[in-house]
Amino acid sequence: MKLEYENGTLRVENAEGLRWQLADVQKPQLAFDYDALHVSADGALRRTGPNVHPLADDEVQQVRDFIRQLVPPPWATFQTQITADLRAFSRGLINSVVIQLEYDGLLDVMITGRVGSTDLYAQEARRVLSYIDSLWNAFHGLAAQIKDTPTAELSTVKEYADMMPFPPSIEYFSGDLLSELFDAARGNR
Repeated sequence: MKLEYENGTLRVENAEGLRWQLADVQKPQLAFDYDALHVSADGALRRTGPNVHPLADDEVQQVRDFIRQLVPPPWATFQTQITADLRAFSRGLINSVVIQLEYDGLLDVMITGRVGSTDLYAQEARRVLSYIDSLWNAFHGLAAQIKDTPTAELSTVKEYADMMPFPPSIEYFSGDLLSELFDAARGNR
């Protein structure tokens, strides 16, 4: 279980592993004073003004009891949670390719790979965009499948992530480009 509270934002993970976040929430009424609160398996802290203090065992128990009595909002389901985690994973895969190929961002890839581009890296950028298309198609297919799967039959996020197309080697994106550059430098065409 986990609970974080600060400035009206409440983040919760219940005993079943369901996570949700609410904004503009009144501070949970507990028997101790705090401005911000963090309780997880890694530790339990409260901040009052500029001072941070560890929570006593009985205070941690109060927080756990509070979490147990919370009812998740109707939109907080394992299906939406897994889909959100899978979306974040997909964005991470895209960013890893974009960063490794030293683009400034996805917009840079799109401009470089646009139709009619004579940019030296246009083919490379088109391959990146093609990979991104296949990744998002896989994500949307899995998201539809997850949405219709009963909670008891859901797989783990890792199992769904393993179904996603991982990026091919960097050479796939830029392999031809390097040989073209070397051939042009030697005068070979």
